[in-house]
Amino acid sequence: MDRLEIKIADFGFSCFYNPEFGLDTYLGSQLYMAPEICNHEKYDKSVDIWAIGIITYMLLSGRNPFPGNNEEIIE
Repeated sequence: MDRLEIKIADFGFSCFYNPEFGLDTYLGSQLYMAPEICNHEKYDKSVDIWAIGIITYMLLSGRNPFPGNNEEIIE
């Protein structure tokens, strides 16, 4: 294999972002949500960096970064 291919999928929650207004939609899996989303605050594209950090942590450690076995406990 000479090249690495990265495939991104599932744009079901994607939307257009206007920096003047921000976003306030509560969508997604709580495990990957930034605190701003969970607290129903306005947010920007930085929440995507949070989600990437969660995924990276899980890939490197093999563990969930938050204690608990279900979304009610994590929240």
